[in-house]
Amino acid sequence: MPWNPVGNASQQCSFQDRVTMAAHDPETMNEDRADVTTSVTKPKSPRKRLSISLINFWLDATLLVLLFCVGWVSAILRLVFPAPTTAGGWVLWGWSYDQWADFQFDCLCGLALGAVIHVVLHWNWVCGVLTAQILKSRNRIDDSMQTIYGVGFLIVLLHMILAIVIAAMYSVVKPPL
Repeated sequence: MPWNPVGNASQQCSFQDRVTMAAHDPETMNEDRADVTTSVTKPKSPRKRLSISLINFWLDATLLVLLFCVGWVSAILRLVFPAPTTAGGWVLWGWSYDQWADFQFDCLCGLALGAVIHVVLHWNWVCGVLTAQILKSRNRIDDSMQTIYGVGFLIVLLHMILAIVIAAMYSVVKPPL
């Protein structure tokens, strides 16, 4: 190829150099050599990620639905059915009192799990507010320590719940026969 001082850099190099350049930037190829780009693998388009805002939106929407379900089922159990001790045999829409109470517990567990996930997603913000606004400290805790504090907090919280449940199991009193 003749030397061209004003031409494109791809016109001044060998065919093999142009194939190499096309692998990195297909735009550097001449239009008459476009067939070379078909044999060269093109870089993959970046994978679209779900935005954190969209995840937060759907999580909050799910939490709202679960909160509504807990409130609705609680109202049914409290206002529609008689007292639990006398509700034996009563049925609403095919479900007994115990089935409604189980559904209420399931909704409550889903709500608690969603709240934990919500706090995990906002953990950096929680640590920032705690450090700057409550503790009035200017030293920011690094991400690894924030994670350790978060996991430790969850472990302590779960152990407290477990301790209360175990204490309640041993403290319950059976009625006299």
